[in-house]
Amino acid sequence: MFDTKTVRTWSKAGMVISLGGLVWTGMGRGCVNRQWHTWAGIALIGFSVWHYNVYKPPPWKALESERKS
Repeated sequence: MFDTKTVRTWSKAGMVISLGGLVWTGMGRGCVNRQWHTWAGIALIGFSVWHYNVYKPPPWKALESERKS
């Protein structure tokens, strides 16, 4: 569907935007900021998992590197 470079770029951009939102809402006060802060944290976790899965080596390559050691 998308090439690897595009997916990596989008996952990094999502992490940056959600981290910025997390910092912005963390500095604010009020009930609305708390709700946005929670959702920004959840988004950051989701983008972090996506980023990890994009860069994770395939299982067969991990096994090959263990065999060489």
